[in-house]
Amino acid sequence: MAKDEKQVPTRPSSRQEVDAFLRRLAVTPVAHKTGERGRLIFAMDATASRQPAWDQASQIQGEMFEATTSLGGLEIQLAYFRGFGEFRASPWLVESAELLRRMTGVFCLAGETQIGKVLRHAINETKKKRSTRW
Repeated sequence: MAKDEKQVPTRPSSRQEVDAFLRRLAVTPVAHKTGERGRLIFAMDATASRQPAWDQASQIQGEMFEATTSLGGLEIQLAYFRGFGEFRASPWLVESAELLRRMTGVFCLAGETQIGKVLRHAINETKKKRSTRW
């Protein structure tokens, strides 16, 4: 088994684990040596197999993003795939309320997993950011 495979969660996080993560996040100092915001692409699998747990997951994820507001310096881009070939990504967002609005507007559709599109998108976004620095 590859090293990375050992780190794949075997079960969903419990409410207590999410709360513990949020408490640790709240006391984490923000350090920006470059003066730039940190960036996070939040990718969601919105295929029909995810529907049963969709509402609960959206609520927990929303709480996590609200907790990051007080930290400042974080840009988040919502990306999701669903249906047959559909992939969408939001602009980079700094307001948790806007992220939550967009997140709650996503609904599941039957289709195929398209993780490759998410990974290519993340690579392209990283390249764009790198090219604006130099």
